[in-house]
Amino acid sequence: MEILRNTFLVFHLFGFAAILGGLFYQLRGKDLVTGSYMLSSAVVQLVTGAGLIWTRISLDLPVSHTKMGVKLALDVLVAATAFVGMRNKRPWAFYAVGVFTAAAVVVAVAWK
Repeated sequence: MEILRNTFLVFHLFGFAAILGGLFYQLRGKDLVTGSYMLSSAVVQLVTGAGLIWTRISLDLPVSHTKMGVKLALDVLVAATAFVGMRNKRPWAFYAVGVFTAAAVVVAVAWK
């Protein structure tokens, strides 16, 4: 079960890296729109985040349900904003995805 938890963690970090890495890469250009990779990575974040919670509960490790609720809300915001941004091709959605992703990272790291 520990191997499964670590696998979920690795893919969760891959999802985060894909979102922010793509954002920083696109900042070099002039066309700041959300791409399909953002939506795919946000879905990876949601699925692996749920898997991480499930494995922690299965292993009887402590889980802060409040923190996980905030993380879930931020991940849903990332996915919804990426979806809206793909449809509308607006720069505000591009920046919103970055802000919500950064906020999710701050919650994950700073909230003990």
